[in-house]
Amino acid sequence: MAMDEYLWMVILGFIIAFILAFSVGANDVANSFGTAVGSGVVTLRQACILASIFETTGSVLLGAKVGETIRKGIIDVNLYNETVETLMAGEVSAMVGRPDVPADS
Repeated sequence: MAMDEYLWMVILGFIIAFILAFSVGANDVANSFGTAVGSGVVTLRQACILASIFETTGSVLLGAKVGETIRKGIIDVNLYNETVETLMAGEVSAMVGRPDVPADS
């Protein structure tokens, strides 16, 4: 299997994952800092800086654990050793059809 023919799926998956991470992160920030900014305890600029630091730190520290849980705890990737493209298509499709994107942001 030549991976060049599936490069488009990797790029599409990256773009979708980036958009989802951005939207979920924005929703987290709004929920976390909305009251503090609204009451004047922190400025909008301070909230953005703090959120950037802690969202990035959290993703760096816990991102591998989430990936491991998906790889070992949710699906058995060894079932797809012969059909890697099916696994890739399934992962991209799951991101596109993701029902838990916050609707309150």
